Amino acid sequence: MKLTPSSATRALGPLLLALSPATLWAQPADGSRFAIEEVVVTAQKRAQSVQDVGIAISVLDSSDLDRYGVTNVQDLALTVPNTQVNYNFGAVLFNVRGIGTEQYSVNMDSPVALHVDEVYLSKPFMAGLLLFDIERVEALKGPQGTLFGRNATGGAVNFYSRRPTRELSVGGTISYDDYETVNAEAYVSGPLTDRLSARISGLYVHQNEGYFYNATRDETEGRDRKHAIRGQLLWEGDDTEALLTVNWGRDRSISAPSHTWGLYTPESLAAGAPVLCPEYLNGTVNGATANCVRGVDGDYPRSDDPYLSRGGTPNPMRNRAWGATLRVEHDLGWADLTSISSYQQYLRNEQHDAEGGPIDTIEIYNNNKIKQFTQELRLVGEVGNTWNYVLGAFYEHDEYSANNTMSIAGGENILYTDYKQKLDSISVYAHNEVALTDNLDLIAGVRYTRDRVRIDGGTFFGTGLAGDRVKRPATILAPLAVSDLVENGGRRTDEDVSFKTGFQWHPDIGGAFDDAMVYAHISTGFRSGAFNAEFTETQESFTSLSPEKLTAYEAGFKSSLAGRRVQFNASIFRYDFRDMFLQANLPNSVQAVVLNAGEIKSWGGEIDIMWLAAPGLTLTLNGGYLDAEITSDVTVANQNLKGNRPVNSPKWTFSPAANYEIPLTADLNLDLAANASFRSAQYMSSANKPSNLQSSYWVVNAQVGLSHADDRWRVAVWVRNLTKTEYRTFVNDVPGYGVLNLYGRPRVFGATLGFNF
Repeated sequence: MKLTPSSATRALGPLLLALSPATLWAQPADGSRFAIEEVVVTAQKRAQSVQDVGIAISVLDSSDLDRYGVTNVQDLALTVPNTQVNYNFGAVLFNVRGIGTEQYSVNMDSPVALHVDEVYLSKPFMAGLLLFDIERVEALKGPQGTLFGRNATGGAVNFYSRRPTRELSVGGTISYDDYETVNAEAYVSGPLTDRLSARISGLYVHQNEGYFYNATRDETEGRDRKHAIRGQLLWEGDDTEALLTVNWGRDRSISAPSHTWGLYTPESLAAGAPVLCPEYLNGTVNGATANCVRGVDGDYPRSDDPYLSRGGTPNPMRNRAWGATLRVEHDLGWADLTSISSYQQYLRNEQHDAEGGPIDTIEIYNNNKIKQFTQELRLVGEVGNTWNYVLGAFYEHDEYSANNTMSIAGGENILYTDYKQKLDSISVYAHNEVALTDNLDLIAGVRYTRDRVRIDGGTFFGTGLAGDRVKRPATILAPLAVSDLVENGGRRTDEDVSFKTGFQWHPDIGGAFDDAMVYAHISTGFRSGAFNAEFTETQESFTSLSPEKLTAYEAGFKSSLAGRRVQFNASIFRYDFRDMFLQANLPNSVQAVVLNAGEIKSWGGEIDIMWLAAPGLTLTLNGGYLDAEITSDVTVANQNLKGNRPVNSPKWTFSPAANYEIPLTADLNLDLAANASFRSAQYMSSANKPSNLQSSYWVVNAQVGLSHADDRWRVAVWVRNLTKTEYRTFVNDVPGYGVLNLYGRPRVFGATLGFNF
């Protein structure tokens, strides 16, 4: 569905009418008062009302996650404007305001930082087994370089788990859907002694029927199967609090298959002189286009149904995660001292049928391991009523190893990547808010970071496929690209100073406004330097990448109106982005190369409206506009990319939602909820080819629930992707064999039972 001015008016008309002055100040018939509850966040590493923080923030609590159907990280895009969350074979790829990644190489950290309980997760595949028993999610947009460090160029997405309680409580949820999925969470929490409490929570997901049907193997694919557990011990002293968290999880899912379109005419491929087919060039190609065949096997999917696959090889995952975090807070009297020490380890073992055909043409076996230790110390305090400060230091040590195999023609040819990468990062930072007057605050922050990255190994050519779970070539014939020949022998040291400066003004407007804040700031951020090391077929493709850097200018306001029954927030921004990591698909290459080549300029804006229209009725609208383009003269495969839109950067995003809670009796409540997400057309590759243009689409969710008035139990029936929208979440347009597409989930009906005692 394409959004036009008339369709936008029809879509937004009911909300605009609802927000008209005639209805805005209407009081409930019974004369009672109601207002939007204050939401407390820690976006600036201290507790504040979200309306007092001069950052564009989207906050979802546990009930929001349930109503909006957010069951994994990629579902967050349903509610956050100017944000895309794409999923690529187990790796979660964020894109915020045009800043994101399309890289296949998971040794490169994302430019949008992901934290769970304030612990940074460096690799994009680490989050899937930690996101359960969640209290809230805070999505911070714009560079967060001073407080959250490197790799927060586009923003930060922070998850916070529920903590142990001083009273005994037991609860959980269990869901079942028409793909025979059992999704269960459970917890028990309570005191052990006067000062010690504990919480144990767990996740179990078993999907028996996959979203995709494989006609070759007569079985389904795209099945989630995972389980995880988290244990917490909280000790509370007079001035000191210590929280120990241990986590463990296992993922045995079957990945969604790729749906690969062809790109050559059959006649030219048979003649040995491939010619691109017209349908590929004009963007009308799909899986049923017989005139466009894949270069690797001369075949095509033979169906335009993206949920019908023909791959001869399954896509199993055998992933494991475990770790421990110790958080200690001590009240010094004049400030709070916090220490967060964490060790996380993740083993990723996945197999992918890369081209999606019935013959074993290209299969990829990923065996990655990350061992990550992080330590943060910070001091949070205030001087009188005029100066709030955060002072801190951060250290990270990563050890990442990759043993990845690409099998071509059933193992006749093997590309084998074998390397180890180590990172040591240290930084110190300060963030200050100084009250210049009763209504005007000065914001000033700075962070110094020093990164050292070392990589040893490379990519080798071999033959014969050996091994059981970890696939390797039986015989290695020759090195193709090795770290010893990379600039500085595979060593990088990068230093950066990020800053933020601006103001927050609380004007005394009066009238319809209960309170208001205007803010403006300039900030910078950077993404760590890296190495392109995955399946590098030539020494030139083993690139050493300088850090990406961003300067951002942003202004906005936050306001509460009509007796705090309406919140209306908005922001505008401009970005200057330099040294972008650009993925280049080169001719006759089976794997993309990442270059340090791009500059992007973008500007846009966002709105966030919440209205308590009546007792129990909440209406929200989030929207965003983004105008972004590559401004540098970058030529890839004889194509100049200047003027192209960055990957995953739709101009328009909208997320309207409604929730209505209706008392049926003194003990029973009925709740109705619906939400939608609109994304205008977006390119899934920086080459901006017609074949990788994802047209605009809507995703609509709805649910009906019945609950006890004291929340002891709740039952709900729901539907996700009500309109059966078909949309791509990842595209890799590789001239060597075709257009690889991954699709979002189809329509799903289900029911959920929840309880709390």
